[in-house]
Amino acid sequence: MKETRASFAFLLFIIAAHVAYLLPQTNSSSEITQSYPATVCPGPISDARATALLPSKGTPLREVMKPNASLRKNGKGSYILNNGAIFVEGSASNSIQIQSKANRWTAAVTCDVSNNTSWFVGGTANVTSQTKLILVNSGLSDAIVDVTSYSENGSTASVPVTVKPSSEKVMRVDAFDPGSSRLILKVETRSGRVAAFMLDERVRGLNNLGADFVSPIFKPETELVIAGMPIRYGNSGKAKHVLRLMTTGSVDASASIEVVSPDGVFIPVGYGNVSLASQTVKDLNLSDLDLGSKTFGIKINSSAPIVASVFTEVKTSNISDFMWSAPSSNFGSVSYNLYGLEPTISFVAEKVLVNVNWNDNRGKRFSKTLIGDEVLNWKVPKNVRSISFTNQSGAKAAMNWLSRDGVTHLAFRQSTDLESSTKPIADIAVIQPGS
Repeated sequence: MKETRASFAFLLFIIAAHVAYLLPQTNSSSEITQSYPATVCPGPISDARATALLPSKGTPLREVMKPNASLRKNGKGSYILNNGAIFVEGSASNSIQIQSKANRWTAAVTCDVSNNTSWFVGGTANVTSQTKLILVNSGLSDAIVDVTSYSENGSTASVPVTVKPSSEKVMRVDAFDPGSSRLILKVETRSGRVAAFMLDERVRGLNNLGADFVSPIFKPETELVIAGMPIRYGNSGKAKHVLRLMTTGSVDASASIEVVSPDGVFIPVGYGNVSLASQTVKDLNLSDLDLGSKTFGIKINSSAPIVASVFTEVKTSNISDFMWSAPSSNFGSVSYNLYGLEPTISFVAEKVLVNVNWNDNRGKRFSKTLIGDEVLNWKVPKNVRSISFTNQSGAKAAMNWLSRDGVTHLAFRQSTDLESSTKPIADIAVIQPGS
């Protein structure tokens, strides 16, 4: 009897071993893939001419409103937008867009990814306002964003806005806070994939006052650096500056404003302890201050998180335009295709150490190391195409330029971050047992 039970147990063991051998084996192998997310550039606003400067002539793109179209290469480093916003394949280099109206204004913006929250510090909703909020939904389903307006009168209730799939929605900002002179908008994406942009355009009767994109701020901070504000353009074009700021929290705050110029670093009298009422927009006119003789920057330190921007008005013998200068972000390296633009680039840090590499229109390569203290201004050479900056010192940077149409400003920041995802590795043993 004992021998029978032993034989039966041995038979069960053999059967179990064979079943385990024949069953599919689990596989936990995987690999990490990295890529840059796609960005979108807004379409032409107010009948402006819009041109996207792409990372390279091989960068694929398509129109946002044609989601089923294949990404195609333009074959050039620039692309003229005729049919609304475009969807650009992700790249380590930034895509930027320039919009302009002949002899009236020019504006520049970084093409962007969808962000959860964007603060736009700039614009107005008074009688001069033609300011537009642009919402681009590159996703395949409806998106919902909440828009909150802040002004000299405080905040308003959030307004929900629905954006249809693969579409671009353009809204006048005076619909959110009619009559307000000092405006800040907060745009929060509740669902979907939306990139937000804002173009501040102003007219008085038949007279053009100028226009510029208001660059987004993604996070209020207690320390901000705004780089690249010019004192003048040429011999006759003197610039006037107004600083706009607001504490975003529910308590009052105080801020200190420091001017950083090649001529010196100082806190102007009366600007060492500026009071800020909670969620109430404040403008500080800097035009009466001695800001030096060269392009300068501003450092702001606050007792609570704030957002800020500088409005710069420029008038020359043939140009009347303005620009908004947003705070600059930290960057390790950033690249652009300038396509012949010749901006002045301003770096702000206690010690500036930046490596620059660029190619000209003939493909010839150049490099330069920029070294300075507090603030360093560098004019981009002629005929530059692709250019990259590697930051060795934690400097903040921005560029500005004057064209025959007007002036504009663009703060340095990386428009996309490298994203990682896990990809399983296929193993034939999962579906076919070993022999």
